[in-house]
Amino acid sequence: MAETRKGRDDLAWITLALILLSIAILQGRGPLWIELASLLPISLATVALGAASIFYTRVRQRPNFAAMCLSLLQILLFSAAGSLLSYLLAREGGALWDSTFAQWDAAIGFDWLAYVRWVDSHGWMVLPLKLAYASLIPQILVLVLAQGFSGQIRDMRRMILAAMLCGTVTILLSPLFPAVSNFVHLGLTTADFRHVDPWAGYIHLAHFEALRAGTMESLSLTKAQGIITFPSYHAGLATVTLWAFWRTPWVRWPGVITAILTIVATPVDGGHYLVDILAGTGLALACIAVSAKAVDWDSNRLLALLTARQRQPQLVTT
Repeated sequence: MAETRKGRDDLAWITLALILLSIAILQGRGPLWIELASLLPISLATVALGAASIFYTRVRQRPNFAAMCLSLLQILLFSAAGSLLSYLLAREGGALWDSTFAQWDAAIGFDWLAYVRWVDSHGWMVLPLKLAYASLIPQILVLVLAQGFSGQIRDMRRMILAAMLCGTVTILLSPLFPAVSNFVHLGLTTADFRHVDPWAGYIHLAHFEALRAGTMESLSLTKAQGIITFPSYHAGLATVTLWAFWRTPWVRWPGVITAILTIVATPVDGGHYLVDILAGTGLALACIAVSAKAVDWDSNRLLALLTARQRQPQLVTT
């Protein structure tokens, strides 16, 4: 029986390296200082996961568990580096797109306020949607554990790679389409609803406005907020986890339901426009498709090819 392919981490690490390179370039243009205390939790987790991966690779060989540790390490580093990159790029944004997004929603027949008021009128829906909206990191953790312990290492690596690719493209697109969310755009607060709390529509606002005004000089990574409206990474990442849960029998139905609820909650708890969600979902589907081949990419082949070309004899012409 042919051994099941388990995929590789090469492209995920290269994606992280490119993000760090982009951060270095933007920091060179104008630094956003990182509070050292906020680096401690990330540093400790990085050392612990890295050490565990090395231990279970070289000492007590458990390749699946080592791969799980690396996947968790990658998503941790991506979350921190991606947040910082999104903050640096937010300083480059131009005029807000909220009015345009609202017009696009109207053009496809979606009444965002009517949808939120309908949820608000069914108070029992508000808490499950809020919990689902806040559950993306736990969804990733559950998937890494379920896929890792069940031997679905290639699917696990595909999920991490698709999530990172989707997040990277989202971050790079964000300064082209800056927006503040429906709640802020329409000036809606808790006083306008009986049950819905528009907290997520406002929690990022102080950072977003300070970045655009050039008055934010330092950042605590532990207090970083999701400042991107379009495309919606919440919808994109939930689409990735939905795909991954469907392929993971251990947690399929609870996971699928949670991922769907996350997408349904995104207009309500995140204040996102429908076009944000469609863009995020479409981007995620493209990244999932790309990951099918990209997860097997071996950087050693490229290095071998480059080395072989350097060793080829040069033709001497007279």
